[in-house]
Amino acid sequence: MPPQVLAGVRIVEVAMFAPDAVGMHLADLGAEVIKVEAPGIGDPARQLGKPYRGESPATRRWNRGKRSLTLDLRAAAGADVFRDLIQSSDAVVEGMRPGSLARRGLGYEDLLALNPCLVFATISGWGQSGPYRDLGSHGLAFDSFAGLAPPRQVDGRAARPKGHVWQGLEAAPLYAALAIVSAIVRARASGMPSLIEVSQADAAATWNGWRIAHAAAVAEHGRAPSDPDARELVEALESSAEGAGHSDLPGSDVRYQYYEAQDGSVLLMATETKFWENFCRGVDRMDLFERWPGRRHADHDYGNDALRDELTNLFATRTRAEWLVFFIEHDVAGAPVYRAGETFGDPHFESRGLWLDPRVHGVSLLGSPVRVDAEIAVSDRAAPSNGADSDAVLRDVLGYDEPRIAALRSSGAVGGAQ
Repeated sequence: MPPQVLAGVRIVEVAMFAPDAVGMHLADLGAEVIKVEAPGIGDPARQLGKPYRGESPATRRWNRGKRSLTLDLRAAAGADVFRDLIQSSDAVVEGMRPGSLARRGLGYEDLLALNPCLVFATISGWGQSGPYRDLGSHGLAFDSFAGLAPPRQVDGRAARPKGHVWQGLEAAPLYAALAIVSAIVRARASGMPSLIEVSQADAAATWNGWRIAHAAAVAEHGRAPSDPDARELVEALESSAEGAGHSDLPGSDVRYQYYEAQDGSVLLMATETKFWENFCRGVDRMDLFERWPGRRHADHDYGNDALRDELTNLFATRTRAEWLVFFIEHDVAGAPVYRAGETFGDPHFESRGLWLDPRVHGVSLLGSPVRVDAEIAVSDRAAPSNGADSDAVLRDVLGYDEPRIAALRSSGAVGGAQ
C-alpha cells in the first residue's frame, strides 16, 4: 500500500499538459484527485508524443493516481455538477491559460460562495499579470526566457539546445503542490481560503536566480564598481552564480571539473581543503597538495593548467566505477558523469527503486522521488482514460442517483470513458 499522508484530501483538477503534474504529486501522497476533462479527447496531453498501447507516456505519468470525470463546463448542467463537486473539495487546480475558469463563471470568487475555505491554485505559463500574460507558450519557452536554455550554433544558424531538460515546466508543479498542501493546512485550522498563483516562467527564473541577480547587479553597478558596497555585492553574487554551475569559463575549473576515466567521465569536486587533501593522500600524491593547497573553501583553482594535466593523467588510470569506490573510501566529493539516458544502468540508481510498476501503469517510467516511512510515494492507480470515473464520482462523491446520471449523460453535460 503506497503512503497515504494526504488521505481525506480532495482535489479537483482542471488542467492540461505539464500543470497536470500538480495533481500527480498530490495523488502520489494519497490525495483524491478528480480530473475534470472536456468531452472528446479530454486533456490534450493524451495526444502528446507517440502513444503506447493507446495512451501517451506523458498522460500515463502526469495523470497517474487520479480519477477522470468528463464534464462539459460550457454547458449549464455541467457547470452545476462542477459547483456541486467544489462544495466537498479542499482545492481546485486550474492548469490552463489565466482566467479560464473565471470565463465560465467558475473562478475563485465565484467558487468561494460555495466553499468559503477553498484553496484555488492557478498554474499557467506566464502568470496572471504582466505583458506576457496571454502569450501562448509551453515547454522550452520558460527556460529560454529564464536564461536556462541559451542557443547553440548549428551550421552557422541559431538552434535550440541539444538534450535540454525542461526545468520551469517541472519546477512549477512542485511549488504549486507545496503551496496547496500548506494552504489546506491553514484552511482546516482557520477556515481561511487561499488564492495561489504559480507561473512556469517564474519557476524557471527562480531556478536561475543566482545568475539573474548577478547580471542585474552588473547592469546597475558595472563589473568592477568603485563603491565598496556595490563591489562586494557584485563579487558575492558572481561567486554564488559560479557556485550554482553558471561559471562563464567552466573549462578553466581544475578541482571542480570533469575528467576522463578509462571508460567514461567522472566529476571531481575537491574545492574544499578537506576533500582536496583526502584526494591527494588517497592517490599518494601529497606533493600536489603541498604545491597547490588552495583556499579553505570553494577553491576551483581556475586556470591551473599544470595541475589540470596532472589530474588528467591520474584519472586515466582507473575506470569510472573504480573512481567511485575511491571517492567513497577516501571521502572525496565527486560523481559519475552520464550522457542523457545512461543513468538507468547505474547500481545506485537501480538500488533506489524509482521505476513505476508497468503492470499497474502500463509503461516503465520513473515515479516520485519522495519516500514516506521508507516507502516510495507513488499512487497505485494507473492514469484513467477520459471519463473512466464519471459515474463513480457522480454516484459516490456527489450522491447522484442513476436517473440523474442518465439525464446528465444524455444531455451531453457528462461523458463516460473515451
